Parts: sequence; C-alpha cells; structure tokens
Amino acid sequence: MTTHIHAHPINQRKWLTLFAMTGSLCMILLDTTVVGVALPAIQTDLAITPLQLQWVINAYVLMLASFVAVGGRAADAFGRVPVFLVGVILFAMSSAWCGFASSGFQLVAARVLQGLGAAIMQPASASLVVNSFAPGERGKAMAVYAGIPMLFLAAGPVIGGAITQYANWRWNFWLNIPIALVSIALTYVARPVDVRAPKRGNDFVGAILLLTSLPLFVWGLMEGSERGWNSPSIVTAIVTGVILLPTFVWWEHKHPSPLLAVNLFADPSIAMDAFILFATQFAMTGLVIYGSIYAQSVLLFDPLKAGASLLPMLAPIIVVIHFAGRLYDRVGVRKPALIGTFLCVIGMSVQAIAASLANYPLLATGMLILGTGIGFVMSPVNTDSMSRVAPAQRGQVSGLVQTLRQIGGSLGVAIVGSAILLSHNSEIEQRMEQVLPQEQRAPARELLQQASKGNHAAITELAANTQLQVIEREVLASSVAKGWWICTATLVGAFIAATRLRSMAHTPHLSNAHTPSV
Repeated sequence: MTTHIHAHPINQRKWLTLFAMTGSLCMILLDTTVVGVALPAIQTDLAITPLQLQWVINAYVLMLASFVAVGGRAADAFGRVPVFLVGVILFAMSSAWCGFASSGFQLVAARVLQGLGAAIMQPASASLVVNSFAPGERGKAMAVYAGIPMLFLAAGPVIGGAITQYANWRWNFWLNIPIALVSIALTYVARPVDVRAPKRGNDFVGAILLLTSLPLFVWGLMEGSERGWNSPSIVTAIVTGVILLPTFVWWEHKHPSPLLAVNLFADPSIAMDAFILFATQFAMTGLVIYGSIYAQSVLLFDPLKAGASLLPMLAPIIVVIHFAGRLYDRVGVRKPALIGTFLCVIGMSVQAIAASLANYPLLATGMLILGTGIGFVMSPVNTDSMSRVAPAQRGQVSGLVQTLRQIGGSLGVAIVGSAILLSHNSEIEQRMEQVLPQEQRAPARELLQQASKGNHAAITELAANTQLQVIEREVLASSVAKGWWICTATLVGAFIAATRLRSMAHTPHLSNAHTPSV
C-alpha cells in the first residue's frame, strides 16, 4: 500500500513487513563480518596481498557508506518499496558474482556492487519498519529489526568459519541468495506502508562531493601503509578528502534540497545518536574483522574455532537488545545509551589488554561485556533518531544516520587496519634485529612477505620455521592490541555523546506531534 497522506497508516501485515526488512538487514550485516574468517582461505586461493584482503572488506563497507545517502534519497523520491526491491535484487546478483570470482580484482569489484545494493535497500527498509508500527510499538519492532541482524553480525565469523572449513569460502556469498528471495516474496505479500516524501530538487553537486571525498580519504588511509605516507598520490588523496568533506557539509547546509539533510543535526540528540552509532560501528567492524584474523594467526585456531571464539559477544546481544527496546519505550534513549556505551568502553579495554597477552579467557570476558553494551546501544539509539522527525522525513534521517554509521565501519577497517599493519611492519624489523643474525634477516623478511601474499611454498617453509612463527605471532598480538586501543578511544567519545542525550517524553500528544495532520 502506498500513501501520500501524513497521517500514520498502520499496515495490517506489519509483522510480515518486519520479517522481510529484518531479513534484508541480516544480509547487509552478515556480509560485513562473515568474510573475515575466510580471508586466509581467500588469500591462498586467489593469491592476493594483505592490502587487497583489506579491500575485500572495505570495498563493501565504503560503498555502503558512500551511497547510503543516495539510497535514502531514492527511497523518498521513488517510494520505499520499489527502491528496496531493486537493492535486494542487486545485492543477490552481486553475491552470486562474489562466489564465482576467479581473481582478487573480480572479488573486489563484486563487493563494490554488493555495497551499492546494500546502500540502496537499507534506508528504505528502516523507514518501512517504523512506518508500519504505531509509536508505542516502535521500540519493540526496531529491537527485532536491529537485534536479529546484530546476531548475524556477531555470528558471521562462526557461520563463515564453518562454511570455510567444511565447504568452501565461496558459499559465504551464495548463502545470501535464498535470504534475498524470501525477503522479496514477503515484501510482495505484506504490501508495506509506503509514506512517500514530497518531490524535491536534485543535488548532483552534493552527490559528486560525497562520492569523491569519502572514497579518496579512505583510499589514502588504506593505501598509505603500502605506498608510503609521503607518496604524492597518498598525500593528494587524503588532503583532497579532508578539504572536500567539510565542503560537502557546507554545500548541504545551503542547498534547498540537499542529498543529506545535515540541518537535522541542529537537533543535538539526532547528532549524538548519529555519532554513537558511528563510534560503535567503528569499533565493532574493526574488532570482528581483525579479531577473526587474530584468532587464526595468533591463537592458532582453525576457521571454525576462530569463528566460535567470538561467540561470547553473541549471547548478551540476544538477551539485552530486546530488553533495551522495551526500556526505550518506557524511559527513552538516555539511560540505555549511557549503560551501553559505558559497557562498550570497559569491554573494549579488556580486549585490548587481553590481545597483547594472547589470553583468550580474558578476551572472552571483554567480548561478553562489549556484547552487553552493544545490545543496550543499537536499538534505542537507532529508534530515537527516527522517532524525532515526522514520518515523511524518516528516509532523510535514516540516510543521514546510516551514512554516519557506515562511515564509522569503513574508517574502522581503514584506520584500525592501517595501525595494525604499520605497527606490525615496524615491530617485526625490531624483533628480527634482536633475535636474528644480520645475514638471516633479509631471507626471513622475504619469506614473511611471500607467505603473507599466499605463496604456497613460502607458507610451507614458514610452517617449518618455529622461531619466525613465534616472532610473527608476538608482533601481531602487540599490533592488534594497538588497534583495539584505537577502538576504545572511539567508544569513549560515544559515551561522552550519550551523556548529552535527552530522552523524549513518551506521551500520546508528543508522539502525535511528530505526525503532521492531514
């Protein structure tokens, strides 16, 4: 059902709508983390470098961050339902291509299209859920919409580990296809409420600025560790990104019909909601991706065990996110956001300490605390941001908030990955100087480089060199710990933002105030 009126129509098949939208978000979040455990197998199979492996992850996340605003705008202009369906179909087709990729270039290209499909469908799906439920039910509905996909985000390494170990890494992508088909079928049956926004003008300049500045900045951050931070191309990319990003914000402020409604940040609570989601996604994405690699390379877990090692983050999310949604319905956003961000800081700090010690029980404790914090943050903060505007504006606020959230994930991969790689390259040289005779350092360095590129002969030779293996594990543990401290600092910022949130009064007249009359 499509409507252009501003009253709040209730979809009689709202639960089918919720299931369809939840399934689509499951795919989006699953593909952020399911690949992490499979990276060593992908590297060996396709013979790609560590930096290319980072692009397998960040090509997807970066496209999602760059285009989610365009997806929100398209949903406003053409309707949430048709835009959602286009995104799901593109996502399913590109997932199939990922599974059939025969080179690193093909895999990264397919991941780009996956990110584009995710960016098209995500803002539309969130708006469809909120528009299908009455104000007093939104917290519960969004707890399901955000909670179940968060389980897939956390369980992604387990699923990916099992698939990689017992089948083939390619099935990590092919499993999206049946989920997509079910989401499409449920959408046609449910006929979701589709509140279309009034027509607005185009913002081609804003789109160009966003789609240029963010990719350039992230490309510079990721490629700098490989090409050298003094490289003209790296300096140019980063400086251009730094200049164009604030230019984009300025342009959006003055444009009568902006791509991203940055003026919504005039509401401090929406701005704080967006930053909390940014910081949480920054830490969560960096942790799950590099935590999977850490488990295999430092703790020497096989793919399935490496994925299962992240399970302590899963259990508390299952319980807490539903409780947090109901807590939001009763008391608003401030209390759950404060509890959640505080626990996230503590949990991430514990993991940073545990990573340097290669102590899995301590790591698991940190994950348990972090998972509890994430459960308190995600649903209330996401629901709060969209409940502060009228139904016709929810596509705008969803596009704005989800853009910030996905930028957090992309920067998490880029910054944490670059910090780990820089620290690793620096410390490995120091360790070899300390323990290896000078004549052995160059061959050892070459062996480590070739093994990191998936060279089978080098991997076999390294497996027989106990001394080099110990050095590599010790250095990687120290480097990953530095990355976790960066995540911790970002979460401290989220806690500070949570202290500035103010909950809305949950009364009928106020809820109706956010729904303009006919």
